[in-house]
Amino acid sequence: MLHIKKYENNSYLFFVITLFLIVTYFFSIGQDPILGDSLAFTVQAYNGFDFTTNATNHFLYSNFLALIHKIIPFMNPHYLFVFISIIFSIGTLIGIKKFLLLFDISDKISNVLVLLFGVSFTYWRISIITEVYAFYMFFAVLFLYNSFKYLESRKNKYFIKLSFLLGILFLIHIQSILFLLFYLVLILENYKSNTKQTLFGIILFVFISSILLIPVFQGKHNFLAILNDNAYQDSFFNFNPSVIIKSFIKNIGFLIYNFLFFLYFIFFGYKNIKYKKYILFIFVPFIVFILKHNVSDSYVFHLVPYIFLLIAIGKGIESKLPNFKIGLVLIIPLFYFVTYQILGKTSFGEKMNTEIGFKGGVRYFFYPPLSGNPEIESFVKAYQQKKLKDIKTFDRQYELALEWLKIKRNFKNINSK
Repeated sequence: MLHIKKYENNSYLFFVITLFLIVTYFFSIGQDPILGDSLAFTVQAYNGFDFTTNATNHFLYSNFLALIHKIIPFMNPHYLFVFISIIFSIGTLIGIKKFLLLFDISDKISNVLVLLFGVSFTYWRISIITEVYAFYMFFAVLFLYNSFKYLESRKNKYFIKLSFLLGILFLIHIQSILFLLFYLVLILENYKSNTKQTLFGIILFVFISSILLIPVFQGKHNFLAILNDNAYQDSFFNFNPSVIIKSFIKNIGFLIYNFLFFLYFIFFGYKNIKYKKYILFIFVPFIVFILKHNVSDSYVFHLVPYIFLLIAIGKGIESKLPNFKIGLVLIIPLFYFVTYQILGKTSFGEKMNTEIGFKGGVRYFFYPPLSGNPEIESFVKAYQQKKLKDIKTFDRQYELALEWLKIKRNFKNINSK
């Protein structure tokens, strides 16, 4: 009876955590799409379906948003699409909770880890913008859950499910190619004992993912366009040790800023993790990609590896501090708030606020919420007054911003009638 009551208390706590995160994310939403892919996705999905299948279009995601807008055309698309991100973000956290339990992490500590991941800078930020990653992570966690359920039970239904989900992941984001080494290992282990089911899973995966090739066969673009954006092909295919070192330092900074002192527990928890061999077949390709693909927003590629770091953190907490108080996790958002407040008063912060104040300056880069940041009109004005560095790089964003302002005015006029 005591065990049942304890489990019920943890279930109630998990409900409170998810409700807390929903409210937190809701009040963190900005007034406009942020510059970059968020603005592009918002305008693109508002304009309708786009069946291009290149590396930056994210075929399934962009068309899913377009479908949602068709179903709910009367709602401001910015808020509509961000609400979609929040829904999938919370769904992902629920999936992570189930995934952590597969690794024999206690219900109590798994609640700590879900809250930790939910308030980490990267996850918080991707949850409140129109971006592919909340949507992608939902299906990635489903894929991982079914993969490790398969390793646990060796039931073929899980192999069929994970094959289907991997095909879906390819339609959402081409970074899913990084799962192929892990998938190949599962195929080799499964093939001899279950040849028929393995072949069915492979055919299912190939059939779904081959949708990406349709525009290639139609001559609309070449095969490399599916794998990588032309602007970053040099970053990925060339080997430059100095770039890799800089990338390593930058990405370590992202890691520390997301989890702070919780990283300490990894050193004690790693030895207690099950399925280490299989985890490495996932972890290593992602790390190599992150170091090679040296782009400014590479932190979003950390999300899948972070799930396995959560397992190590959880195991470490269980071994060192089994009575860990979940409230300590809230130090992280407090740290973000204090950091941006302090930096804003330094010469570094003042310079950043001057140069990129149209984005929100220090607040934008060091504090996850976007509510209170400047509206997109601030960027338009800075562009028109030629106050931006490398202004030519903002040409496309300026065009999208003007288009977005027309869309926003249209919805304001509808609501005022």
